[in-house]
Amino acid sequence: MVSMEESADSCGSRAADAAQASQPRQQRRKLEAYNEVLRRLREAGRPEALSPSFEDELWVHFNRLPARYAMDVNVERAEDVLTHMKLLELAHDPANRPAFAVRLVQVSPVLHGKRVEFFDSNQPGEEDARSTSNYFSRQRQIAHQGSLS
Repeated sequence: MVSMEESADSCGSRAADAAQASQPRQQRRKLEAYNEVLRRLREAGRPEALSPSFEDELWVHFNRLPARYAMDVNVERAEDVLTHMKLLELAHDPANRPAFAVRLVQVSPVLHGKRVEFFDSNQPGEEDARSTSNYFSRQRQIAHQGSLS
């Protein structure tokens, strides 16, 4: 990972070179998101993240996109960045366009503007809680989340 304070001499990555110059807030945010995604992918043991060239590849990915990408990316879902990188690589060849990925997500219902917590209907408790639980358990929805490049 690259810290804002590291000099270019201590690390040969493009991220360190970019960190050298005084950066506007957006560039710092991009570097912070890059570092967090890199850390999470390495901690997860993702094979891509263990490659010697991955640090630079990830920085190229972050740096080629607008600063808004770093602000919008959910660093807690670092694997999504890998998916995005792969989609952009696929879409580079016109024969592969459009490139997309789809995954299933589970959506919880909303009641009065708040997400509904599900109760264990087997536990003793108020009848209202159990009937609400049973009703909303049946209402859980499966949705698709897609990424397109």
